[in-house]
Amino acid sequence: MNFRTLGFPPLKTATFSLLILYLLGWTAAATAETNVRASVDRSHISSEETFILSLVADTILFTGEPDVSALEKDFHVISRQQSSRTNIINGKVNSSRQWDYTLAPKREGNLTIPAIPMGKYQTRALTITVDKASNQSRGSNGDSVYLESDVTPRTAYVQAELQYTVKIFTSINFLDASLEAPEVDDAVVEATGEQRYQTLVDGRYYQVIERRYSIYPQTSGELTIPALTLQARVEGYRPSMLDPGRLVVKRSQEHRLRIQPPPAEFKGAVWLPAKELVLTESWSNDLDDIQIGDSITRTVNVQAVGLLGSQLPALPSYKLDNAKIYPDQAKIEKADEQSKWSGIRSESMAIIPTKAGEFILPEVRIPWWNTVTNKAEVAILPERRFTVSAPPLIGASTPLTETTQNATLPLAAESSTQSAMADYAPTSPLLWIIISALSLSNIGFAAAWYRARKTETPSKATTPHSGSEATAFSKLKKCIQTGGDASSLRAALIHWGQCYYQRPLSLSQLAMCADELRVYCHALDAQLFGGHSDVIDTKALLDAVKKCRANANVKITSPALSPLYPS
Repeated sequence: MNFRTLGFPPLKTATFSLLILYLLGWTAAATAETNVRASVDRSHISSEETFILSLVADTILFTGEPDVSALEKDFHVISRQQSSRTNIINGKVNSSRQWDYTLAPKREGNLTIPAIPMGKYQTRALTITVDKASNQSRGSNGDSVYLESDVTPRTAYVQAELQYTVKIFTSINFLDASLEAPEVDDAVVEATGEQRYQTLVDGRYYQVIERRYSIYPQTSGELTIPALTLQARVEGYRPSMLDPGRLVVKRSQEHRLRIQPPPAEFKGAVWLPAKELVLTESWSNDLDDIQIGDSITRTVNVQAVGLLGSQLPALPSYKLDNAKIYPDQAKIEKADEQSKWSGIRSESMAIIPTKAGEFILPEVRIPWWNTVTNKAEVAILPERRFTVSAPPLIGASTPLTETTQNATLPLAAESSTQSAMADYAPTSPLLWIIISALSLSNIGFAAAWYRARKTETPSKATTPHSGSEATAFSKLKKCIQTGGDASSLRAALIHWGQCYYQRPLSLSQLAMCADELRVYCHALDAQLFGGHSDVIDTKALLDAVKKCRANANVKITSPALSPLYPS
C-alpha cells in the first residue's frame, strides 16, 4: 500500500508505516503461542460453600470463549465475570484475558472440574474436595454476624503443629472490623493465610472471612486456646450519611487440648515431630570434573511438613582431609501457602581440594517422629564420593637430556657444579677448566654486587601499610557501597588490614589476625582463585570490619617485619 496516495506527508508516512509494522509484529507475537490455564481459590470446601474457578488466556487478542457446559454436571454456576489487562514493561507487551466463575457444588465427595475447551485450546482438569456441611452452625439462630473456630488434631505431641482456624460469618456489610490474633501461653503462633468466600446457611447467604494459624505448643500438659473477640461496625437499620453504624461484638469458642510429651521409644538427640521430613542436596559444579584448587559448593536442605524452619537442627560438622572447607551461615525459610514444606533449613559450604584423590562425605542421619503414622523414622542423606584430579601441568616432570644439563651449567650455583662433577670423570681436563671458569665468574659477580650495594643510595620507600586507617576504611566502605568487583574489594580489604595492623599482610594472614573476617577472606580467595561463584554478603563483611575496629584491644601494634626481598 502506498500511503502517499492517501495524502500523508513523507515524515508522517514513515512514522505511520513503522507503527503499522510494530502492531503487526506485536499481533503476530501475541497470537503465535497462546497458553490457557485454570485455577481455583480453594480446593477444600463444604457442601454449602462457594469457590471461584478462574480461566486465563495469556493474550488479550484471544478470541475464543470458554465452554463451561460440562461444569453443570456437578456444580451450580452462580455468577460469571470477565476482565482483561495489558502491561508494557521495557517495550515488552504482556496481556491476558480472564474469566471468573463462582461455583457451588451439587454433591459431596471428590469432584472433578473437567478440562475446559477455550477455542482450539483446553485447560487441565482439577479436583476439589467437598465435605458435609456442619449441623452445628450458629446461623440457624438468625444471627447476621457470628464466629466459628476449630483446631486439629485434638491431641498432639509437644512442639508438633496444631492447625487453628477461625471463621467470621456475616450477612451484612462491615463498615469497620477488627479481630485479634490468638495469643497462647507456652506456644508459638504463626499466621498461615486468609481466604474469603460465600456460603449458604439455612437458606441464607453469608460472606465468610477465614483465617488460619499454626500453633506449636512448647510444653506438655493442658493447652488452652482462648476465645477470640470480633469488634465490628455494621450498617444501621436506617443507613444514612451521618450514621456511624452500630457496634457488634462477637466471641469464638475456647479450646482445651491435651499435649503429650515425646514418647519414650524416640531415641533421637533432637525431638522433631512432623508429618514429613526429608534431606536433599545440590552442588554448584559437576562432581565428575573436579581438579585441585576448584571451589565447589554443597547445599543441604532439611525440609519438613509441620515444623518451622527454626525448629530444624543444624547438620553435623565434619573435617575433610586434603581440602579446605568454608561453611556459610545457615538460611532459615518459612514457606508460603503454595509450598508443600512449612519449614526449611539450608546449609552451604565451599570445598576447595588441595590434593588429588578420592573424597568421601559421610552419611547424614536425622531421626524424627512421624505424627501421621505415630512412629519413629530416620531421614538419610547417603554418603557422597567424588574424585579430584590434578591439572595437566601439576605433578608432571620432563627429564633433562645431557645437552640440556650442559646448557644450564654456566648458570648454576655451587650445587649445580657439584652435580656436574658427578657426571664427568675426575681426570678429565675439560672438567677442571669449566670449574675454574665458573669459580672466577662467580667471584667477579660477587665483587660487582658488593660494590653496587655499597654505593647504593638508600631511599625512603612508602610501605604498603602506610597511610591513615580511617582513610583506608572509607575507601573499603565506598568500594562496598558502589558495588566494586571482587578484585577491587580484595585489594581494599588488604589495604585496610595493613593500615589497621601496621604491617604488611596477605589476605590469609588478615584472616588469621581477625576471626570476624576469616570467612570473608577465605570466600574472596575462593572466588578469585578457586572459581567459586557464590555471592559474598558485602553488608555482613562491612559489619564484621566495623566490629573488628570496635575491638581496639585486639589490634596488633607489633613492628612491621622487613621485606624478604629488598628493593
